[in-house]
Amino acid sequence: MHTTKRLGMAILPSIAPSGTDDLPDVPPLVQYLVGGFLPPLLAWFTALVYRLVVRRCAAHPLVLLGLRYDPAAVVAACVGFHHAPGTRGAPPTFTIDQLVRAEIVRAWADTCSDPALEELLATHLLVRWFVGLPLTQATPDHSTLAAFHAWMTIHAPAALFRDVLTFLDRVDPEPATAPQIVDTFAMASPVAASRSVAALLSHLALRMARCWQHHAPAALQTLVSTEAMQLLAATPFLRTPSARQHRLQLVVPAIQRLRATLTPHLASCDTALQQAMAAYLTDIDKIMADELSIDSDGGIHEVPPTQRGERRIISAVDREATFRTHEGSPSVLGTNAIISTTTTRIRACIALTGSTPDSEAPAAVLRQLQAANQPVPEQIVMDQAAGWGKTRASVDAISDGQTQIVAWVPASGGSDPNRFNVAQFQVDAERTACTCPHGVVSTRAYAHGAGDGVSFRFRASDCRGCPLWAQCRDPQAQPNGHRTVFISDYHPYLRAALTFNQTPTGKALLAGRWRVEPTIAWLVRYQGCRTARRVGQAAAQVQLFQACAVRNLFSWFSRTRRAGGAPGES
Repeated sequence: MHTTKRLGMAILPSIAPSGTDDLPDVPPLVQYLVGGFLPPLLAWFTALVYRLVVRRCAAHPLVLLGLRYDPAAVVAACVGFHHAPGTRGAPPTFTIDQLVRAEIVRAWADTCSDPALEELLATHLLVRWFVGLPLTQATPDHSTLAAFHAWMTIHAPAALFRDVLTFLDRVDPEPATAPQIVDTFAMASPVAASRSVAALLSHLALRMARCWQHHAPAALQTLVSTEAMQLLAATPFLRTPSARQHRLQLVVPAIQRLRATLTPHLASCDTALQQAMAAYLTDIDKIMADELSIDSDGGIHEVPPTQRGERRIISAVDREATFRTHEGSPSVLGTNAIISTTTTRIRACIALTGSTPDSEAPAAVLRQLQAANQPVPEQIVMDQAAGWGKTRASVDAISDGQTQIVAWVPASGGSDPNRFNVAQFQVDAERTACTCPHGVVSTRAYAHGAGDGVSFRFRASDCRGCPLWAQCRDPQAQPNGHRTVFISDYHPYLRAALTFNQTPTGKALLAGRWRVEPTIAWLVRYQGCRTARRVGQAAAQVQLFQACAVRNLFSWFSRTRRAGGAPGES
């Protein structure tokens, strides 16, 4: 043990105790001379070390990024984070440029946490060089990093993403209306779902009560009784249905009494508190409407899962997160993340609540592009979720006819690919006659009660002996049953899509849809997009923006390297 310690001391210099002079024990004259030139000497030493590190790590992504991309436009968009010149307050310790570059490092480092980013800035030489921190300068602590990230989330969420696109369009241009491939993936919320409806309501009402106690006028803070706080704060483990039922019978009346007590006094509170309380009360009402029923005797019961409302609130902490249920995958509480990419870069990325259907993705992409004054693509390529007529019509309307959906037309038999899809049935302009793929015509049209369109009925006698029976009917269908075809108001879009998909251009676009998959794989595996780092849809959106911006830059580096040139060279 003693020998090991001596060897270690011979290799590693001892750490000087606190209070020791920075300068070595040399004559005062030498100390004076060195001390007078210490700042330029330290700057020279920093430049020397960084030059060696950058030369040795010339292919490192941060080196390529630091030498080729200048985030000056992002810095200009974030100047409001510091107080204005001439106003009171201490001078800022770190520049906006350093904080912006730290955010880029965060996205590069798997969207790391604030403490992890602080550690990287303190210990990683390449990170310090990229951010612009001299060797002897202190690093921003996690609270400073968190404050700047929160400020960007509110005031400049898309600044980095938009500037990177502008930069790439300048150094690596592509057609402005190039086809874009759209796909979605789950981004989990960092919070867990509540164990029961009673626990969810208790937690949400408790947060509302604490918000009142902290922000209401002093004379009104005592309206929340100690007994109510104790009841809401209790977190019993409810093992049985009877225990959950008993807890509901206690919690719901307590919340209703709390509402009745606080509501008359909201008018005397400031606007911010009124808005916060209104949001709490609205969410409590929604949970009760979605999850509970009250019988004639006043009994409170949980409704069956099939009768619950859409976009259910399931966490009192992240009330914007909902369950994303995707076929073949487990349900995920959080965000439905949407990206739209060309063959070279991500051009749009949107974070919607988890229960948003994938069929709404193309419209969300177009709205984001239009809001950013970006041209819309000629085609949006997506999987069968975008193949429905209503989705195609929505895209046509939003883009004013400039964008076309390229997707397989869904089969009329649900997900069975062996059955005819509805686009293979022809309908006249007046929708009075429908012709099946075998040429049989039906004029028996009925208004559809639940949808926008009409239903045509083919009798069993019309179809008896048809050679296309197996492709048209369900295998379990009765031989003497009729065949019904629903023709929606969007049927012309499906007919046009069926024709376009058989053209060489349509086939090529559908065959290239796989290109979006590697991009999503990089985002979820290496850019930290499998889980949101903070709570709320706005936080998920800025995380997605930053990850996609860095992914675009690194894709450009990789593409130019494979082409045999340095990034940025023609």
